[in-house]
Amino acid sequence: MGSFKITIKHAGKPHEIELDESDTGLAFKEKIRELTNISPERQKILIKGGKLGDDIKVSSLNLNPKQAIMVLGTPDAALPSKPIEKQVFLEDLNKNGLVQVSHDPSGLINLGNTCYLNSTLQALFHIKELKEKIDSYKAPGQNSGTGSESLTVSLGKLFSQMSKKQEKVNPIIFLTLFRNVYPQFAEQQNGFYKQQDAEEAFSQILTSLNSTLKTSDAFRLSFKEEQKCLGAPQEPVKTNYVDSLKLNCHISIKTNFLKDGILDGLKESIEKFSDTLQSNTEYELNRKIVRLPKVLTVQFVRFYWRRDTQKKSKILRRVQFPFELDLADMLDDSIKAEKINARDNLRKIEKDNEELVRDFKKSRKEQRLNPIQQEEEDKLKILSIKSKLRDDFKKILPDGVDIDTTTENPSSVYDLSAVITHSGSSADSGHYQAFVRDEDDLDGERWWRFNDDKVTSISRERIETLAGGGESDSALILIYRAAAL
Repeated sequence: MGSFKITIKHAGKPHEIELDESDTGLAFKEKIRELTNISPERQKILIKGGKLGDDIKVSSLNLNPKQAIMVLGTPDAALPSKPIEKQVFLEDLNKNGLVQVSHDPSGLINLGNTCYLNSTLQALFHIKELKEKIDSYKAPGQNSGTGSESLTVSLGKLFSQMSKKQEKVNPIIFLTLFRNVYPQFAEQQNGFYKQQDAEEAFSQILTSLNSTLKTSDAFRLSFKEEQKCLGAPQEPVKTNYVDSLKLNCHISIKTNFLKDGILDGLKESIEKFSDTLQSNTEYELNRKIVRLPKVLTVQFVRFYWRRDTQKKSKILRRVQFPFELDLADMLDDSIKAEKINARDNLRKIEKDNEELVRDFKKSRKEQRLNPIQQEEEDKLKILSIKSKLRDDFKKILPDGVDIDTTTENPSSVYDLSAVITHSGSSADSGHYQAFVRDEDDLDGERWWRFNDDKVTSISRERIETLAGGGESDSALILIYRAAAL
């Protein structure tokens, strides 16, 4: 009698199972229990057609051996598990051992006009690919290494503290090193450190990380730039290729939406010398995107230099930005069809997965589970739903595209992940905050607001108010992630 192998995925980890053609659903569940410690009655197996019956033959389901089957559920508490750690009582801890811990993300203490840095660090901390590289970075030998290497080590230690979800984390060590490496951030006025630009801090930290971790590919856009001479149309069009780590959204009196400002930035006029005319003349520059990164940074160009006041001023105009950003109309023809095809297929997959998300939202809490077990159960379900979406997405991508290792966006669509805002009328004053999407919320309705060491949960509607229009919080930097990645 023949046998075949299939793969299950539980809590993000794949497991291979060998089945006989005569095996029933119950036999399948027992083999799952051997690998995961989840009893059959607590297993939720995601297959086409719904619930897997105990008496049905697994071979009749025509399971795809190349597609992992999602398994939900928590291990049976009665089964063996890791040894119970020794209980520690509050009164046994000394003062240094008392640390306030919360289920919310960690806040960062403001050390005097350092909100620009705190908001930047919160946004970077929640870019998982960046955090994973920082966590795995091996420091150079003691008393050796460049400033960027030391900064990367310090950032790793700070992120490690933040991962423990302590209510307040003091970033003084990283701040001191950051000012040593980049002295412009140590500027003082009347004995106090001056407020700085969050976008400049964001860019400088990424520069340091790229020199040590080679992270720029995850953020790098590439453009095909065509230069056309308006004064001499017969002059051949010149083509260049340029890279950037961000998209700029230029703001004029006509700019109402993010894409308007981005499109304005992809076209400009310059004056340069023409070999044909032997004089300076006007050229038109048009850029099209030829490479989309996994992580897309968009900067609102809100600050400009005012000669009369001799300081940076702020454009307060309201510019709306989307939670889903599609860049299809900005792509060069060389990649446009492929990205749009991936986008359209992804939307079909997302629609198919909507039922799983609805079922999860509607599911009742299991009375037999305590709050910690229920939280673990919910996280497993969320992870499994996300894993299924990714696995389905993998199947429709061209051969050679590995979404687990790629630094590019396979489609043209991005989901908003984080926002850095500024309130006030000048870059030299005001206040910066970070707003980050809760990764455990499947439909993007719940976000975290990081106001230095004060962390609060807010709704999606609050994010929509960050479009600007006054001196209150207005978006300065948007961080988008490739959809389904």
